Amino acid sequence: MSGREIREMSFYGFRAHLDVELGHLWVDHDGTITWDQLQAIKCSVWGNGAAAVEVYPPKSQIVNSRNTRHLWRLGEGEFFPDLLGDRPKKDTLQSRYERAWAGV
Repeated sequence: MSGREIREMSFYGFRAHLDVELGHLWVDHDGTITWDQLQAIKCSVWGNGAAAVEVYPPKSQIVNSRNTRHLWRLGEGEFFPDLLGDRPKKDTLQSRYERAWAGV
């Protein structure tokens, strides 16, 4: 990762690292970090309006060598589930599917 900017921070006693270029935030913890703490860390680093994902890979690709949580920031307009059901109907998974296959 030479040449990339990695910032180190501390939240709730947990060490956090941010790869600015990749939008990758990882937090080392002792197994006690909560979802609310991880959400607060995400908001502290990227702001309340940022969306991020945590990936759960296929079992064959799991690397579980230490207690670390990884978040990747989504770009503006990138898809994530509409958990509140209040996004414009044009931004549904169905509409994305229809647009993707319209020209085929």
